Amino acid sequence: MWRARSDRMPTIHVRVELSELEGGRTRMRMTSAFGTLQEMERLLEMGMEEGMIQALGQTDALLS
Repeated sequence: MWRARSDRMPTIHVRVELSELEGGRTRMRMTSAFGTLQEMERLLEMGMEEGMIQALGQTDALLS
């Protein structure tokens, strides 16, 4: 688990699990937890969703 912490930034806990599947495939499960609803909303306002979409769009290339 990776944890970013700054007095000025909201706290987010991220857990990534990789599981090997049949046929050489991989399943990735990613779970995010926030300290409060307000912290999640602040991160969303800062563009976290768009950043995650862009980052996760590169996952297949990283895993191959």
